[in-house]
Amino acid sequence: MSHEGAMLATRIALVGLMIVTAAVVRTFIGPSRKRGYVMLAGMLGGMSFGVMMNAVLSGWLKTDESAPCAVFGMILGWTVAWLFAKRIPRTAN
Repeated sequence: MSHEGAMLATRIALVGLMIVTAAVVRTFIGPSRKRGYVMLAGMLGGMSFGVMMNAVLSGWLKTDESAPCAVFGMILGWTVAWLFAKRIPRTAN
């Protein structure tokens, strides 16, 4: 398998992992809209941070690492957002 094929397979696996992880996190959040909005903001902020981190790393590594950096940023964003979301009641609207 060529380098491009390996990168494509890795990205497909990461997209699948992101879908499953998002479903699991959504289950932990519960039916609360406010919690959902906080976690959404954390996810978007984290993915933005990951893409920004890719801009710095791609020049150093000489390759595009946007997908792994976005996944890392998304998990980091959810971690930070959970610190705020857990203070909101699970059944709040």
